[in-house]
Amino acid sequence: MSTELDYPAWPPGLSDATALPFAHWRVLHVTDGRRSIERLAATLGGTEAQVRQVLTEARSWLDRAAVREQPLTPGVQETLRQALISVVGPMGELMIDDALDDLPEHPTLSALLGSLNAQLGSTQLGISHGQALARLLRTKGIA
Repeated sequence: MSTELDYPAWPPGLSDATALPFAHWRVLHVTDGRRSIERLAATLGGTEAQVRQVLTEARSWLDRAAVREQPLTPGVQETLRQALISVVGPMGELMIDDALDDLPEHPTLSALLGSLNAQLGSTQLGISHGQALARLLRTKGIA
């Protein structure tokens, strides 16, 4: 009995415009729902485990992208505020307010994170704070 995992197709939400690493696109380019994992691996000169890993990672990227493009709800905004404060201290409160002032009326999580990353990069805080914020948000299932 074969399953969808044996004959994988593109994950829902994937399009040609989706930003993925080249290694992922190399596998997805030949993934069509008609070729088995075994055949995909042979076509690509890799192993079945490698193909399965790339497909799993692509789904994970898409899931994270969907989360980032969600509308910014008060609950998500508060979680982000608390995470930023835990990373940069009380200045995080001002950073969130400044970012929200510069965004349209109904921003997405991605827009707010982009604005905050720009602030983190333009201050003396450095990239490590941006990485710490991203890591903390991932543990909370937000980014």
